Amino acid sequence: MTINELLPGQSAIIIKINKGETARNRLMAMGITPGTNITILARHPFRGPVTVGLGNSRMAIGQEIARAIEVKPQ
Repeated sequence: MTINELLPGQSAIIIKINKGETARNRLMAMGITPGTNITILARHPFRGPVTVGLGNSRMAIGQEIARAIEVKPQ
């Protein structure tokens, strides 16, 4: 399952990032790493970003990246 398949309010643990090294390094610098717990805050319509909560932070992740982040729902 990937981030873009989760619904608002659902929490999950990041399992794997299936993207190139540059994108993976950028995500890891933002704190999106395997083992991290995230919560889906909003899914924006028309291929818009997915807003996730990560600790005390919020960030928007584009659909392409969201499809590349494997998660395990909690």
